[in-house]
Amino acid sequence: MSAVELRLSPNDLPREMGEMRVWLDQHRFEASSFSCRDADDGVLVSLEFKNAGHAHAFAERFGGLAGGPTLSAAATQMPTHGAGVSASGFAG
Repeated sequence: MSAVELRLSPNDLPREMGEMRVWLDQHRFEASSFSCRDADDGVLVSLEFKNAGHAHAFAERFGGLAGGPTLSAAATQMPTHGAGVSASGFAG
């Protein structure tokens, strides 16, 4: 399994989640697990994919960090996405 983690601004969470769902459906990708939790500087969203290529494509599109099953330590250094920040950058 390959995990993707990204930080979102709480204000952007509903819009970003909607965009993620549409993108996943359009590409026929399925996350095998999903979690969302509050962090000091935003909301940490974590997804796991059985296909590493799907994880990397998702991370590239939404500015997440793709890698192994545990990314929490690396994700703590990721910037929070918010207004005026492009979600299409790739970190990792």
